[in-house]
Amino acid sequence: MKKLNRTYVMGILCLILAAWIFFQTGTITERLVSNEPGPKFFPYICAAGIAIFAILSMVFDGPKESKNGSKPYLDKAGWIRLAIIMGEAVLFLLGMQYLGFWITSMVGMFMFIMTLKGDKKINYVFAILLCVGLGSLCYFGFVNGFHIPLPKGQLWDMLGITMI
Repeated sequence: MKKLNRTYVMGILCLILAAWIFFQTGTITERLVSNEPGPKFFPYICAAGIAIFAILSMVFDGPKESKNGSKPYLDKAGWIRLAIIMGEAVLFLLGMQYLGFWITSMVGMFMFIMTLKGDKKINYVFAILLCVGLGSLCYFGFVNGFHIPLPKGQLWDMLGITMI
């Protein structure tokens, strides 16, 4: 009996998810006052990204898995790493409420990079600069560029510090 190719199964599930996101986004009502992108813009980008990467994975990784045989997705170490990532996600959510998006995004990105790097060596200076730069770009891009407020954090309000 031939084993199922997990890359194709996950690709199909991701394509179904992308189609569902695309369909549900179409039900969002728009009341635009200006020429802003509107509430449908980011979900459509998300759905397109999921679909594109699912197709690319099926095209490039699917045949490799068929040739090499399928391996389990998660061994014992993988399950442990998954539990650590879930714990980091909870810390990220709590940090978002108390420290706000800007600080939490930088610290959270660095935590995820450290967890996902595994045994690979990385340049810590580059990782820190990447986290600070990308977190700042996202925060100020949304707050000042798109005029979408992101969580500022309760700590800053308690200390009397005004976040932009």
